[in-house]
Amino acid sequence: MRFFLTLAAVGVVLFSSAPQAFAALGGKTASVDTDRVRLHARDSRSVLAGMTQNDLTLGDGTVTRQFTNPDGVVFAVSWNGPMRPNLRQLFGDYYPRLQTAAAKTASLHARLAFSANDADFVVRSGGHPGAFWGYAVLPARVPAGFDASRLVAQPQTEVLGK
Repeated sequence: MRFFLTLAAVGVVLFSSAPQAFAALGGKTASVDTDRVRLHARDSRSVLAGMTQNDLTLGDGTVTRQFTNPDGVVFAVSWNGPMRPNLRQLFGDYYPRLQTAAAKTASLHARLAFSANDADFVVRSGGHPGAFWGYAVLPARVPAGFDASRLVAQPQTEVLGK
């Protein structure tokens, strides 16, 4: 029975199917404009010292953030909203690491919350149906002065200052 609970928990986390627009973690920045039009989403970009932050707000209210260093490499991603984004696309080559982190949490709670804290890969995910959140970081790629509080994607009303 425990095996089936673990399998179900991992499946919920790993096979979410909402589309994702950004380049994968550790990859180069992809075109956001094409995806924004295709997904009928809103996007915004902030250029800050040492990094660029791209936000995409999907029609269901899910906000996904991509953080790119000066070399154009995505060093962190985060999400917050009623649906999980497509984690396979969001994590790219790091997706197996996400699977490992989720599988290590062998309980019914694993489908909602899991984490990994390795020297080269940090991931946190949690929430419940209708309110999911998470982030992943590649510590070696983070530019100096990065404010880690940016990883927490704020609900749309807070982003817009309402």
